[in-house]
Amino acid sequence: MHNHRGMKKRSPRLIRALCILFAGIFLSACATTAPTAGSISDPLESVNRAVFSFNDKLDRYALKPVATGYKKITPSIVRVGINNFFGNLGDVSTAANGILQGKFRQGLSDTARVAVNTFIGIGGFIDVASQLEFEKHYEDFGQTLGVWGVAEGPFIVLPFFGPQTLRSTAGLLGDSHIEPLNTITMSDNTRRSLIAVNVLNARANLLAASSIMDSGALDPYRFVRDRYIGWRRTQIHDKPQAKSKTKKSTRELDELDELDELDELDELDELDELDELDELDELDELDELDELDELDELDELDELDELDELDELDEPMSEESKELELLDELDEL
Repeated sequence: MHNHRGMKKRSPRLIRALCILFAGIFLSACATTAPTAGSISDPLESVNRAVFSFNDKLDRYALKPVATGYKKITPSIVRVGINNFFGNLGDVSTAANGILQGKFRQGLSDTARVAVNTFIGIGGFIDVASQLEFEKHYEDFGQTLGVWGVAEGPFIVLPFFGPQTLRSTAGLLGDSHIEPLNTITMSDNTRRSLIAVNVLNARANLLAASSIMDSGALDPYRFVRDRYIGWRRTQIHDKPQAKSKTKKSTRELDELDELDELDELDELDELDELDELDELDELDELDELDELDELDELDELDELDELDELDELDEPMSEESKELELLDELDEL
């Protein structure tokens, strides 16, 4: 009976492992049809666009407003600490994948980062390792598959997860067995809460970037697809622009905050322009009223002129009447 329970506990892990294995085999089979350098395989574009639209609406009407409110009430130093905490957890997966890719020196350095930040940086809330010049890297199992020669596969947009390739989707399954949030024993409620905080904090840090994309991209789907594929390819081939340069998290967040402030200033400028237009409209209305007043004055002057003319006509008639009266008197005499 005990062994039966043990098998039931291990069965989900076994199923996930088999999924990764079959995904790897399938991706390897696709290697002969891999897209040429610079091209993007997107045979599911119509489906991808529908899922992209769903994700965009979910973000626009649910996640983004909540993230905006969260950013307004959460001090920058707190958000930096949360970034560091989840970044430290991510370094565990990075270290493991670095070793799997044969980058042993980098893997050991990333392992040292985790140790330093966990024990000296108060569980990772303070990024002590970066101050000690331990370079931060970003590796995942999707990159590992790429280093092993697995083909990229077609571009896919997943609900909630966003842009992926078939290879990086298999990588998500592999990373799920390495990431501490999935492997450390904790209650499901605690795990879900931590994931929610991580997503919310990450989305708050990307508010400025999403505003730039919304204002500058003619086709957001193609913009995201092309940038994502280019970014993934540079990561796998370790091109210079893909390597992470150590920066202070506070500086990065300050730059994003400055972009948000610029967006707010742009909105204020637009409001100022509208106010100026309203003032111009009011001036136009006043000008129209002035014109009407001038017309009324002209009408009054015209009426006075007409009256004057009538008076002038009345004056000669009165003299004639006087002459007639004199003639009448003479006739009587």
